[in-house]
Amino acid sequence: MDDELIFAEEEKELPADELIGDSDGAWKVMIVDDQEDMHVITRLVLEDFAFEGRKVACLSAYSGAEARELVEKHPDTAVMLLDVVMETRRAGLEVARFIREELRNQFVRIILRTGQPGEAPEREVVTELDINDYRHKTDLTADRLVTSVTTAIRSYRDLKIIEEGRRGLHLLAMSVAHQVRNRTVAIAGFANIVRRKVPAEVEGYLDTILLESARLENMVRDVTQYASIEIDELVLTNIRDVIEDVMVQIDAEVAVSGDSVEWDVLCPDQVILVDPKLFAMTMQAILQNGVDFSGPYPRIRIVVSPGRLACVIKVTDFGSGIEEEHKPFIFDPFFSVKPKGAGMGLCVARRVAMEHQWDLDVISSPGEGTTVRIVIPRRELTG
Repeated sequence: MDDELIFAEEEKELPADELIGDSDGAWKVMIVDDQEDMHVITRLVLEDFAFEGRKVACLSAYSGAEARELVEKHPDTAVMLLDVVMETRRAGLEVARFIREELRNQFVRIILRTGQPGEAPEREVVTELDINDYRHKTDLTADRLVTSVTTAIRSYRDLKIIEEGRRGLHLLAMSVAHQVRNRTVAIAGFANIVRRKVPAEVEGYLDTILLESARLENMVRDVTQYASIEIDELVLTNIRDVIEDVMVQIDAEVAVSGDSVEWDVLCPDQVILVDPKLFAMTMQAILQNGVDFSGPYPRIRIVVSPGRLACVIKVTDFGSGIEEEHKPFIFDPFFSVKPKGAGMGLCVARRVAMEHQWDLDVISSPGEGTTVRIVIPRRELTG
């Protein structure tokens, strides 16, 4: 009996989406690679890894198709370690595009791991796709893998904190707007009742109450609209069509007072993937601002410049410009130097740009006009 060999039980292979550690509260890391050894090595390296007291739960996909299904099933994935060449030579890149453009998941941190960098040049991939890190498999040691995953999880955590804060503010704004609207309606209603029963000399005061109630109601409407800005559905939209529609609306409004706008437009055909209602809202706010600050004879220049890396939209007026002391506040809600302005135009425009992950900036000098510039990354362009 002493010479009898005793064999340990053979370990069972884990299912593709089996989780390492306790899945409750764990950071989900998805390994997408068609080579089994990459899954095994990654799991071994991360087996004892923890960040802020939470372990890592590893999910595995062995093709781009599997990855798409798995990330839909687990939208709370924190990090994806993504291979490029799998069932096709660019399968990984298609997965990244699917996550960002179709699922609109901007939270998962995508680390591209490739053994064939020629199939996915680093500069091209990072600029055209929303990739958060790029690593060659041969260079990704255990320590570097842990460092990359730690950095990615930290970034994911921060984005989620910001999102939770934003949603909390959204709920607060909607609740406050609802309560203020109820009180405003009551004030205006009672003011109208009193107006029918008081001497004529008091009517002026009641008119002021009604006017201020109406202004407060408009402010509540603006807050509600701002708090409700969120991408609904992305649609292929021609930039020129949206701009022309907004110009027609502004022309009609300006014509009521007998004025007109001189438009100088250079806009080639360029289709973008965008929420068309939000895009129209942005262009309406920017163009209307330009008209309002251009004096009695407004002239607005619109230049759309599609490029290799991005499409740039520039809207320039030739009006009074922005005073230096006002520049720090131009994106603040309800900041306006217009007598009857709501002060929400640029605030709304920047919010829409942030929702689409565009850049928006303002260049202005007193007495020399203002240029508002929107930069749309190449990944949002089509054609």
